[in-house]
Amino acid sequence: MGLGERLLRVVLAAVAAAVVSWPLVGFTATAEKGAVLSLLPALRIGLVVLALGVVYSLWLAAWARIPRGPLERAGDALRGNRALGGSLLGALVLLLAAVPLFASRAWTSNLVETLVFATIAVGLNISMGMAGLLVLGHAAFWAVGAYTFSLLVVHLHWNFWLAFPAAGAAAALAGLVVGLPALRLRGDYLAIVTLGFGEAIRWVFKNESAVTGGDAGIPGSEVPGDVRAVHGPAWLWQPRTTEDCYWFALGLLVLCVACVTLLSRSRYGRALFALREDETAAKCMGIDTVRVKLIAFTASAFWAGLAGVVHPIFRGQITPQLFDFNASVLFVAMVVLGGLGSVAGSILGAAVLFILPQVLRDQFPAIQEYRMLLFGAVLTAMMVVRPEGLLGAAGGGRARSGGGGGPGGAGEAAGAEPGAAACGTAAGGGA
Repeated sequence: MGLGERLLRVVLAAVAAAVVSWPLVGFTATAEKGAVLSLLPALRIGLVVLALGVVYSLWLAAWARIPRGPLERAGDALRGNRALGGSLLGALVLLLAAVPLFASRAWTSNLVETLVFATIAVGLNISMGMAGLLVLGHAAFWAVGAYTFSLLVVHLHWNFWLAFPAAGAAAALAGLVVGLPALRLRGDYLAIVTLGFGEAIRWVFKNESAVTGGDAGIPGSEVPGDVRAVHGPAWLWQPRTTEDCYWFALGLLVLCVACVTLLSRSRYGRALFALREDETAAKCMGIDTVRVKLIAFTASAFWAGLAGVVHPIFRGQITPQLFDFNASVLFVAMVVLGGLGSVAGSILGAAVLFILPQVLRDQFPAIQEYRMLLFGAVLTAMMVVRPEGLLGAAGGGRARSGGGGGPGGAGEAAGAEPGAAACGTAAGGGA
């Protein structure tokens, strides 16, 4: 895409943002002046979208003019030298681990939630980015993990390190129960099922007040207790302070990234990418698509459940309002913005979508009323300028899932029947 075409798209996105936002931000009604309709707020939003889009387009154009020879050689050397790559990643993790030592308490708190959302986004990337499953109720598995942990600690007085894996196991079991009937569906139908499950779980937690505390949450007026209580040996460390939660969330994210990266490079990972590109072709290659979908769905739910442990400790309380539909949409937006199938992209998407609204709220109080609208306009413009995501690449899934028919390819990854028989079955079903 050339610079001219990209700038044209930016202009169209800015005009669309101004037109759509005009009825929302331009209309005010007061007792003194009555109804007033102004174009200025909508024009400001359009100008912000235009400025950001132009800057980003110019940056892409400048980046394209940089000679690729030295950069490609450096990238090849880095990819070929695993020791150097590992050292750089280790240094980055150490730098992130040192953030609470010099950052303010407010920024440390924001980063804790960013790390939690990044973990959930990376886990969701398994089912959405790698397998191509549209999940609109992922917050339900986050809620299952959070409530399982809180109930075990408050009611049964479990130790943190026993309740922590139990939360992930409960979320994975919920994913398995939902996935068994739902994953035979495709596209919008699967999205509707997961959306319904997400809302049903939230209402169960709201209505079962004798166990879950209802709207008051855990702990609350219905269910008193302390989710930060230490049950077990006093010498056994568990997160209690904001700094502890930060380090725990960082460690959980590192573990999640390592596991998902290994999965993407395994035979099952290649099967997932093949499934995302073309489910019928994947069946022809002998992949048991239902089983592969179930593995992806359950793995995504498992990581969401583990991430749900952090919020009860960090906030001291959880309520059903935390796990509404907006949270599920936010997780989907993180994966899409970062780039489907990209682990690093999911982390970057989580950081942008969580920190950007905080910055707009703290640094630009004058636009507080339009903060979420401006945030949505920027996200829309980004999808117009770079629809593959921040770190996504067209054909990335194909590249990773290549070689499916050969040894160790996608056909072998599923461990199913030989490709010819499966293709015959698929063709017969299609006829």
